Amino acid sequence: MNKKGSIYVAIIVVLIFSFGFYISSRSPRVEIITPEKDTILVEQDYHVDIGNGILIMGKSSWDEVSSVYPMLKDLGMSTIFRPDRHNCLLTFTEEDNILVKIHIDGNAPASPRGVRVGDPYSLVEEHYGKYYTLIKNTGNDKDFDMVYGENRSNSITFKIKNQRVNRIIVQREVQKQS
Repeated sequence: MNKKGSIYVAIIVVLIFSFGFYISSRSPRVEIITPEKDTILVEQDYHVDIGNGILIMGKSSWDEVSSVYPMLKDLGMSTIFRPDRHNCLLTFTEEDNILVKIHIDGNAPASPRGVRVGDPYSLVEEHYGKYYTLIKNTGNDKDFDMVYGENRSNSITFKIKNQRVNRIIVQREVQKQS
C-alpha cells in the first residue's frame, strides 16, 4: 500500500473511533437504587394462575405446563415457548425441562398478587410494597424497572413505561423436590 493509502486508512480509523466515542458518551446513564431492605417473596409469589391451572416457577414440569397450554410454539430456541392463548413467553431449563420464567406482555395472566399489564405503577407498590430495586435511565421518571426479591434469579420484575406496567417477569431457580 502506498503512503497516500495509509493516510486514508488512518483517517478512517480515527473517524470511526471518534464517532464511537461520541455515541457512547451520549448514551443515558443507568441508575440502580436499592431499597433499605428487600421484599421477601413467599411461595405463592411464584404461582401464576392462568385460568385453567397454576404454573409454579421453579417447580412446574414440561408435562404440567403442556397440559395447561397444549399449543406451545417453539421460538427456535429449545427452552423458550409462546402459548397460543396468552401473550407471554415461558422459559424452561435445558437439563430438567422445569419452568423457571414467565414474561407476561398482555393483560392476562396477572401477577401472583393481581397486578396486570396496563395497571399504573402505584398499584404495584400497593400490592408488593415500597421495598424494590429501581433501575432507570438518569432523568427518566416515566420508564423504569421495579425488581422485587432478594436476587435477580428469584424475583418479580415490573417493567414500567409511561408510568404503567408494560411487562411482568416472574422468575425463580429450580426448587429441589422434598
